[in-house]
Amino acid sequence: MFSYKAHGLNIHSEINFPELEKTNSKPQIEIKWGKIDSSSKEIISEGVFRVASHYKLTTDSVYLIWNDIEICEIINGNKIIVNHYTNIEDSFLRALILGPTLGILMHQRGRLVLHASAVQMKDGAVAFMGHNGMGKSTTTLTFYQQGYPLVADDILSIEFDDKGNPYAFPGFPRIKLWSETIQLFEKNVEKYPLIHSKSDKRSYFVNNFSKNIMPLKRVYIIENDEKTGLEPINPHNALIELLRNSYSANIFQDADQTANLENYGQIVRQVPVKTLKVIRSLDKLPELIAVVEKDMSDI
Repeated sequence: MFSYKAHGLNIHSEINFPELEKTNSKPQIEIKWGKIDSSSKEIISEGVFRVASHYKLTTDSVYLIWNDIEICEIINGNKIIVNHYTNIEDSFLRALILGPTLGILMHQRGRLVLHASAVQMKDGAVAFMGHNGMGKSTTTLTFYQQGYPLVADDILSIEFDDKGNPYAFPGFPRIKLWSETIQLFEKNVEKYPLIHSKSDKRSYFVNNFSKNIMPLKRVYIIENDEKTGLEPINPHNALIELLRNSYSANIFQDADQTANLENYGQIVRQVPVKTLKVIRSLDKLPELIAVVEKDMSDI
């Protein structure tokens, strides 16, 4: 068995995850090989999840499905049973577990889970959100290259303190990036392993990683534009953007809609949410850094 830490959770796993930090702490999550079969369960709902995968929701678990194969069962926020006979490449299977599977599990545990990346600035988390292809991970890498520690990539989980202030949990020290994005900053792309042999997306492992839970200080919605800059978002539209970027909203929407609205509303009340206009050009990246640094200078 292996023991790891990710998203502030101690994980006891039969599967080796070289992407994760090892720990000796008491496990909160268990990942095991096993047989899974949703046909024996009462299915509450099912549908598309995260573009190409599917899900089935039961009273106490969620089944994650890829190419009509049941990959794993996520149970009560504390156990993941992984199908041993998927014929999926090991690296991609790990990506499915570390991505959508853990995202669903954290939602089961009561966390607010955003489809967002984040870096640490001024002892707080700065989150970047946006539609697929808008450049969340590229923006995160840009700030990382300027010395700002990575907090999370693609999945950002949040809890609230007694006063309703949102706190972000560190994910794990990896950013998923296309090879062409890595080439903007480094020549040797091949040292970063492919996530899937038929995809050009790679695991970019980082050394400067923030391991602490920290207050959420800003949320930036990335939009491509002809000029770099910030625009305020009114509370109503900010709430819509947060809901749109909820990681597991379509799975748990009916059961958790009221609680989710309250939590997202709490973020809007406590944290500035702004549109970050970005020019997709390498020579404009310093402007991007400067705009966010200036905005953060008010803290």
